[in-house]
Amino acid sequence: MFIAVVNICLLLPSLSIPFFGDDFAWLLQSQNPNEFSFLKFICLPAPFDYFRPLPKLFFYVFSRLPGADFIFFRVAVIILHILCAVTLYRLSIALKYSKETAFAAALIFSVLSCHSEVLFFINCINELFSAFFILAGLYLFCEYRSYKNDVFIILLFLLALLSRESSVCFFPLLLTVNYRSGKRKLREVLIISFIPVVIYLSFRIFSETYFGQSNIVPIIESLDLNPLKTIYKVLHYFVNMIFPVKMLFEIAGYGTLEFLIKAFRKPSENLPVFIALSFTVSLISFSVLYFFIRTLKKQMLFPLLFILFSLGIYLFSFNTAERFLYLPSAGLSILIALFFEKLSLRRFSIAVFLVFIIVHSASLVFRSYRHRQAAEYSENVMRDLYNKTTDVKNGSKILFENIPPKQYGIFFLSVFNFQSNWDYNFPERKIVFLFSENKKQSDTPDLIYRFIDEKSEFEKAR
Repeated sequence: MFIAVVNICLLLPSLSIPFFGDDFAWLLQSQNPNEFSFLKFICLPAPFDYFRPLPKLFFYVFSRLPGADFIFFRVAVIILHILCAVTLYRLSIALKYSKETAFAAALIFSVLSCHSEVLFFINCINELFSAFFILAGLYLFCEYRSYKNDVFIILLFLLALLSRESSVCFFPLLLTVNYRSGKRKLREVLIISFIPVVIYLSFRIFSETYFGQSNIVPIIESLDLNPLKTIYKVLHYFVNMIFPVKMLFEIAGYGTLEFLIKAFRKPSENLPVFIALSFTVSLISFSVLYFFIRTLKKQMLFPLLFILFSLGIYLFSFNTAERFLYLPSAGLSILIALFFEKLSLRRFSIAVFLVFIIVHSASLVFRSYRHRQAAEYSENVMRDLYNKTTDVKNGSKILFENIPPKQYGIFFLSVFNFQSNWDYNFPERKIVFLFSENKKQSDTPDLIYRFIDEKSEFEKAR
């Protein structure tokens, strides 16, 4: 109950954050399935060509609730986050950790500031679905052993796969949990693992065979196999889970954040900065790991493996993102809880633990405020564009020289969601938007606009 109350108190301000960013792409697709059957709607790729039938079904249902208000979606996010925290508590106890450690792990998981992207972007609800189904499946695997229960576990892992492709990480996690609990034979583990994967692949092959459109090739082509970057990402994600990094950039400025991101993506153009950044992140990461190893020794093996296995599939992605840390942070929460429990200075460890909880809680609440600001800014600039294009005929093409930059480190408008943002909010205005990043040679714009950052408004270039 206490965990639920903490989550509700921390996330209550998020109820005022309206739809923004990629949310509109999901909403728009969910409201326009009439040109094909419901089965085809579910089977076709989700926005940005991902295969995620369950989140599509969620948006389809919730967008048809009375009023279709964003508050329904926000409440669903809060409920799922509470369920994940409570399930982590139950899983920790099933893994033979003390109730104190399990409670501390659930509390840490509830407040981690690295969850801000998942909790404040409604379109990231696929991460919440995936994490809940995986954690619930692992808990039932540890706690109960029966044929009927195994069928339910298989269903949970299947639902996780239908929520997000990266849920395939449940397989090594299941092996790790079985290693920790030692309750099942390897044959049982393999059967429970393979059945949901086979069903998922069969459904996906059916979908792509009969309805076309696959994102497998683009995903493979976008992989970043640079080993140095992979090592850096491990350390980068580790630091981002432990420390409220975005709060530090409130002090240093988000211009610094963008500069560091550019240095990471193009190290050859900013080699000294990339080396300094890598050294700093490595130093912090290895220092923290040293204290964990010295304090926990073999006890840190399970939570560390949990982190690496659930994070591993993202280490070869070209981009880094906070949303990738939601499930891995469950392992980190257990790791930190164990660390504080094992510290010899009891009063000191309690004091540091409370400081950790307070700092992350404050950071999470503040990030919800920043997301609301970004959402309101997005509404204002889109309304400004609407007012300045009242004389533009339907069917016209507008080329943008640039679009609004990130606000407070938050992507709210991009070349990928701009059109869906407009089409959802202003369906009567049929305007096609072009961008220099993806404009085809055959596209001839009727008008050209630019965004003036200093005035926070659009301006007609010609």
